[in-house]
Amino acid sequence: MSSRHLDRWLLVNYAGYPFAPNSLMPDNGLANLAGSLLQSGRQVRIMDYCTLGILESFAPEELSAPLSRAWDRLAAPSGGGTAQLNRIAALLSLHRCDRRRRVVQDRVADRIAEELIADIRRNAVQALGFKLWNGDGLRGVIRMAAAVRREFPRIRIFGGGPQVDVFMEHLLTGLKDFDALVYGEGEETILQLAESEGMPASYGGIPNLLYLDGSRPQRTDASIVADLDALPMPAYSREVYPAMAGNEKIKIVVIDESRGCRNNCAFCSHPIKSSRNLRTKSISRLVEEVDRLDRDFGIRAVRFAGSCTPYDLLNNFAAEIVNSGRMISYASFAHIRDAKEADFGLLRRSGCLSLFFGIESGNQDVLNKMRKGIRSREIPGVIGRARRAGIFTVGSLIYPAPGDTAETALETLALMAEEPPDAVTIQAPIVTPRTDWFDRPERYGIRFSRGRDHYLREALKWKLSLLLPPAFWGNLPVAIDGRSYKQVLRETTRFVKQARQAGLTTSFSDDMFLMSVLAGMSVPEFRDKSSAAFFAGDIAAVRELVRSINAGRVGKVNGSAGADRS
Repeated sequence: MSSRHLDRWLLVNYAGYPFAPNSLMPDNGLANLAGSLLQSGRQVRIMDYCTLGILESFAPEELSAPLSRAWDRLAAPSGGGTAQLNRIAALLSLHRCDRRRRVVQDRVADRIAEELIADIRRNAVQALGFKLWNGDGLRGVIRMAAAVRREFPRIRIFGGGPQVDVFMEHLLTGLKDFDALVYGEGEETILQLAESEGMPASYGGIPNLLYLDGSRPQRTDASIVADLDALPMPAYSREVYPAMAGNEKIKIVVIDESRGCRNNCAFCSHPIKSSRNLRTKSISRLVEEVDRLDRDFGIRAVRFAGSCTPYDLLNNFAAEIVNSGRMISYASFAHIRDAKEADFGLLRRSGCLSLFFGIESGNQDVLNKMRKGIRSREIPGVIGRARRAGIFTVGSLIYPAPGDTAETALETLALMAEEPPDAVTIQAPIVTPRTDWFDRPERYGIRFSRGRDHYLREALKWKLSLLLPPAFWGNLPVAIDGRSYKQVLRETTRFVKQARQAGLTTSFSDDMFLMSVLAGMSVPEFRDKSSAAFFAGDIAAVRELVRSINAGRVGKVNGSAGADRS
């Protein structure tokens, strides 16, 4: 190969402070890209900084101690003057800790930059690929890229990931040290970048690229991977992915069983990355991936990545697992629509422990406005069938969505009471760029307080923290149905409280249930321990959680997944 080709790569994952257990799961996107580069004869390593080690760096004693006290105050029973004073004290402590944490984060980012510079020099790395997240993750990566660029002016620096898919060209002006950004699916794009000189003159024929031509943003044509079976195997070996050694990561791997989403929800960003063209892997390919994870890495716990996994794929995969006697535990997205096709009993027997259903609301008018394409009266029956099969069901709710009122909130809770999901995740509405909520806000009663460009700039810095009640999240310059975003967040917090008073388990996801069962913990025990430990940066507690999850035995799990949901 020509020496001008980009044959030696580093792929970097840094998202800032890891606020939740799933932050410690391996990054399947970078593993997919690494697999493509390896198959083409390139050298590549994944430097993953979403690990136990990074959590420890972020949590010096001067931060972890006040954060632990703040968590105790926030977790105390509400009501009464003392509880209110405790919450105010906790909020003030959080603001002080946030300022300190930013200093710590800059220090950590600078240390990582030094590690990358040393690695680039030692291994003659030619190209650096950063996965771009939001908030403090993006801020840290910008700092790292600047340090690398100062040291190596000719190195090629690329970015991809969720921030690019959402913000597209709006990212370019803030990422001056990046040569180009990759949107959409990157496996074929990264190979063409590797074949190129990594210069703008070579970008024209490469799909899925964003770059600056002088000061003008350029976007090349979009392309998706037509045949998912043709993709190389993801790379998880310790030589390529050093963080996979030991217990730095939670050993539950995400598998791309499908890509694309046939749905057209007004609020959702899932179809943005992979289009509405649904593609699936064959059962033989999925089984091959499962077998390889077991054989090479001893991993038998997986989560399917697709947001629109069809039931025929789930059924056929489950039948193969059951017929072959393989031992596996897994979780997946599922859907209310077309659920009559689902064989939940077969899924459970195959090792499916949990399913995540996008419910969003119990009011039909609100669902119609969201373009969910489901009937509210279908929801209890589907949830009930899955639960009776022994599957832990998680339902997502958005409140207050456009059109929601205090009455629709009660209607949603009443519907949930008919066949309660085992857990619900409740989110405030987030107006994500490139969704219909963002593109046609007037249809949904959405108004950007100071225009879209200002909203985009603020949204780039915004970071969601699911550990805290929504009322503690950062503000955004947007109003929904005449409510300021601060009012929206307060209403979400009240709705979460109502849901808990109605007996619903909140703040618990399908992948967390998989972790809790592997760790041998009940849902409340795992939720409370993990939330407190990650919030305060209690490295000893997080280390023990990760160890217990990774030591969990799938063979035992499959016999008792539905137990102890209290």
